[in-house]
Amino acid sequence: MNAPASLTAIVDPVISLVPRLELRESLRRAFSEEQAAVSDIERLFQLLPSSVWSKDLLSTFAGSWKATHLKMLAIYGLSCRLQRTADAAEEADRSNFHLAAARNAATSYEDLGLDFDAHTHAELFDDFAEALVGDDGWQLRRYRLPEARQFTSWVYRGMVVAPIQDGLLTNMFSEIYNHGEYSLALPAADAYFRCHTQLTGEERRKASLYIAAHVEGGTEADHFLIVGEALERYLAASGTRLDTERATSLFRTYLRNLAPVMRSLTALMRIESSGRAAASVAVGAGQE
Repeated sequence: MNAPASLTAIVDPVISLVPRLELRESLRRAFSEEQAAVSDIERLFQLLPSSVWSKDLLSTFAGSWKATHLKMLAIYGLSCRLQRTADAAEEADRSNFHLAAARNAATSYEDLGLDFDAHTHAELFDDFAEALVGDDGWQLRRYRLPEARQFTSWVYRGMVVAPIQDGLLTNMFSEIYNHGEYSLALPAADAYFRCHTQLTGEERRKASLYIAAHVEGGTEADHFLIVGEALERYLAASGTRLDTERATSLFRTYLRNLAPVMRSLTALMRIESSGRAAASVAVGAGQE
């Protein structure tokens, strides 16, 4: 299973499905103008399967990566805000506000396990992380990088505190970003499990199911378009214009806030690799 060429190449065909031209342009500008951040993200998944990593490093990867995903509470908070707005709206606008809330909420159906025999995505992530690390110690708070905790807080506040248009744009961008990132992560995780663990084929399939569930069938790509519909319903009901400059800035900020998590994880991997190389040289010198 070969990794796709680039994050941008993965997301661009899905972005092309967005009906509103200026929103398509804002999304593409964000990925283009934050190419350094995009490269940091790609680099992590290129490096992940290159070596067997220590339990501490894998725990830090699992704990920090989870902190950048599984935003179900934020989605629910944003849907509740839209419902409140609908309750207070004029009758003519109420339907669109309610539909905006419903479409936004639809992005958490899979997270809740509605069509997956009640297996939530949080459960599936636990299976992935425990297969990677070997136990559930990765859930300790110390394995969540400060950068990852900051990103979680930023996303949550963006959906439940910031203006509703910002919240919908945040959710929308997270879905298209996740589509790209999970598409990179799936072959990387599969390669790690194949090369550096004793898992059987069925065990590897179960371990990778969390990631595969977001890629196969276009789950995240579909969510991206669903939030786009929620945004259009909200704009119509509220009589507001899409602020394209603000949208581009928010999309770029998403990538800039996420990139430090990836850079820190990559740095930890390089430090560990360098330590091994130094130890190997020292052992070789001692045998001369």
